[in-house]
Amino acid sequence: MTGGTAEPVLEISRLAVSYGSKPAVRDVSLSIGPGEAVAVIGSNGAGKTSMLRGIMGLASVAAERLVFAGRAIAGLPAQRIATLGIGYVAEGRELFPGLTVEEELLIGSRKLSRAERADRFEEVFELFPRLKERLGQVTRTMSGGEQQMLAIARVLLRAPKLLLLDEPSLGLAPIIQDAVYGALAALRKRGLPMLLVEQNAFRALNACDRAYVLELGSITREGASCEFLDDPSIRAAYLGS
Repeated sequence: MTGGTAEPVLEISRLAVSYGSKPAVRDVSLSIGPGEAVAVIGSNGAGKTSMLRGIMGLASVAAERLVFAGRAIAGLPAQRIATLGIGYVAEGRELFPGLTVEEELLIGSRKLSRAERADRFEEVFELFPRLKERLGQVTRTMSGGEQQMLAIARVLLRAPKLLLLDEPSLGLAPIIQDAVYGALAALRKRGLPMLLVEQNAFRALNACDRAYVLELGSITREGASCEFLDDPSIRAAYLGS
């Protein structure tokens, strides 16, 4: 749990996620404080994506506590959870391949006034200048890195109070990973809390304040990211050294 007296932005206790009768997550307890970036690392199949889907109301959940900004969200539909202020950048990006960049961004900003939309567009273009250069480009013709930038930008247009990211570096060249993580660092400086799920543990730990290890659907360890980076067992299991 986070230190201090500030109320967590997200607080989870004993979260379980299932698909029908098949359990995917058995026991997740974690918290995210105001302005805090938290990583969840673990091997493929550990339940990281299912955990995020459970938080977002995209899978069946049970929990002793699943509270966002002081409100219980277990059982709420995904659209309602998004409206409350959780932005979710899913693995695979979930863009519309036949739309242009501008059309994708208009979808993300459809409930904004014209003035709000203009301000938010400038904010995301500051983070991702490449998108401004490609407003008329069709999404399916973009590189994987450009698509990831667009997926993050589309969510940011809704001004989320918490950002959930699922494998943002997956399949990207190192130089593009640098650009994506540079944008996340800028968001972190602005005080946007985030929960980052990554198989690339080195990237995740360097981008976050604290981290949890998820193994076979359960949280097994938590600590400061700097401690994990120096821990021989973590390095051997997740950092390849």
